[in-house]
Amino acid sequence: MASADASVKVIERALKMLNCFTKEKLSLSLVEIAREIDLPPSTTSRILATLEKYNYLYRDEETQRYFLGPSIARLGTLCYSHMDFRRIAVPYMVQLRELYNESVGLYVPNKGYRVCIERIESTHPLKRILNIGDRLPLTRGASGRLLLAYQPQNVIDELLEADPYTSVERLAEIRSLGYSTSRSEREEGVVSVAAPIFDSRRKVVAALNVSGPAARITPDLMIEMALKTKEFALRISQELGY
Repeated sequence: MASADASVKVIERALKMLNCFTKEKLSLSLVEIAREIDLPPSTTSRILATLEKYNYLYRDEETQRYFLGPSIARLGTLCYSHMDFRRIAVPYMVQLRELYNESVGLYVPNKGYRVCIERIESTHPLKRILNIGDRLPLTRGASGRLLLAYQPQNVIDELLEADPYTSVERLAEIRSLGYSTSRSEREEGVVSVAAPIFDSRRKVVAALNVSGPAARITPDLMIEMALKTKEFALRISQELGY
C-alpha cells in the first residue's frame, strides 16, 4: 500500500508540474517549477526528466527552460500552447490551403527530429496524411532539411554523420534562398516546400510547409508555392517581432 501511495504522489507531483504552465507562464525553469510546487530542485529534476523522456515536456537546450511537449499535442490538450506562433500561423495556413488546395503543416525541431504541431488538410481525395504529434527526421524532406539548416553546427555535423543524405552545401543554399523543396524524396510521389518562421530573437522556431502529390505539382508550380510559402512565413515572423 505504501508503494502505491508513493506512486500516486509522484503522479500528482508530475501533474502539478504540467499545471504550472499557463498563458502567462509559457516557459519555466527548473527552479521556478520547484518553487511553484514547493519541492526540492533534486526531486523536481527527476520528475522533469521523466516527463521530458516521454515528450510531455520539451527543454530548450540553449535556455534550459521547459515548455509543454508533443505528447500533450497527441492528447489534444494544450498542444504546444507555449508557442504563440501557432495561433498566429493558422490563419495564414488556411490562406495557403485555399490558394493551392494542398495540405499545409507546421513543424518544430525536437531532439534531432521535426514534430508536426498543426495541419490544415487539402480537400482533394488524394492527399498526404500526417498527424499532429508525428515525428520525422531532420535530414530528409523539405521541412526537415530547412529546420536542420538553422540548427547549431554541432547538431548539423552529428545528424549528417548519422545520415549523410544531404550536405552542408545544400543547407547553406537553403539559408541563402530562404526556402527548401523536395520531390519524391522521403515519400515517393510527394512534393513538399517549406520556409522558416523566425521569432523576435531572429531564431527559427518552425517550418511552414505545403505538400501534395507530384501529379498535381509541376516543377514550376513547386517554385511558385515555395516563394508564396516564404512570403507567408515572413508575415508570421513579422507578427512575432522579427
